[in-house]
Amino acid sequence: MNSQPSSLRIAVTGAAGLLGQALIATLRGRGHVVIAGVHHARPSWPENVTLLPLDLTEPRSTTQFATSAQADWIIHAAAMTDVDRCESEPASAERVNRDATRDLISAISQTQTRMVYLSTDYVFDGRDGPYSEDDPPNPINVYGRTKYEGECAVREAPDGHVIVRSASFLGIGGPRRPTFIERMLQTMRDHPPLRAAHDQRGNITPVDFLALAIAELLERGLGGVWHVAGREIVSRYDLAVAVARMFDLLSTAVARCNYAELGRPAKRPLNGGLIVTKAETTVSARCDGLALSLRKWKDGLADRIV
Repeated sequence: MNSQPSSLRIAVTGAAGLLGQALIATLRGRGHVVIAGVHHARPSWPENVTLLPLDLTEPRSTTQFATSAQADWIIHAAAMTDVDRCESEPASAERVNRDATRDLISAISQTQTRMVYLSTDYVFDGRDGPYSEDDPPNPINVYGRTKYEGECAVREAPDGHVIVRSASFLGIGGPRRPTFIERMLQTMRDHPPLRAAHDQRGNITPVDFLALAIAELLERGLGGVWHVAGREIVSRYDLAVAVARMFDLLSTAVARCNYAELGRPAKRPLNGGLIVTKAETTVSARCDGLALSLRKWKDGLADRIV
C-alpha cells in the first residue's frame, strides 16, 4: 500500500464525539474519503461523509463496520471516557475500550487496513511524570487499564498500526455534551466556587491540533507510539484560574484543594503529563500554546455560552 497517496479512505469511530468531529472536518479538508461509524444517525452530518452503523458493545457490529468500511486506515477514537463511570461499570469499560479494539484489529488482520488507536495519559500512574513513549505504563484506574489493554491488542497485531496517546481535550462540545472545561466554566459562573485540585497535573490538548497531527501521521504512514498533546503541563487549579480570569470572574469562583478532597470514585494520575518531543520534531502540526488555545476556545463559545 502506498504510504503517501493523494487521497486515502479513512474510517472514524467515535465520529459524533469532540475529536471525531474534528477528525472528519480535518480529513475532508485534506481531500480524503471519510467513513463515519455512528450509533445513531442525525441530519447534521456533513455531505460526502459515508455513514456506517457501529455499536461497540456488539462484536458483530464492530466486525461488520471494519469489514464494510474497506478503509486504508481506521482511526479508533471511540471510547468510554467517563473515568468515574468506568470505575463503577468495569464490564462496560472493558467491552468498549478493550474488547471492541480487539474486534476491530481481528477484523482487519487479513487486510491492508491499518489502525490509529487513540489512547490516554491515564495509562500511567502519575507518580513521576511527565512520561515519554518509552516509559512503562502502569494504570491505576479502570479507564486507564482498559485503554492500555486496548493498546496491547494493537501492539500484538502486525507492524504498521499507530498508538496516539493524548490528554484532556480542549474544544467546543455540543449543547447536551459539554466538555470538561466547559463544565468547569459553568460551575464557576452558576455555582461557585469550583473546587480544583492543585496536585493534579497534565497536558491540555486542542482537538483541532490533535486531529491535524493524526492526519499527518497516517498520511506519512508512520507507525508506533506517539504522544500528541499540548506541550504545557498545568494543574487543574491553574487551568481553572486561567479560565476564570479570561471570563472576568471573581477570584472566589475557584477554590484550591487537594485531589483527595474531591472524593471521586476513581484515582487519577496526579504528577502526570506526556512528553511530546518526538511528535514536535516529526510532524508539522503545532499547538498554539495554552493561552492562545484558550482564547480561541472562548471565541468559539461566543454564540452558545458567553
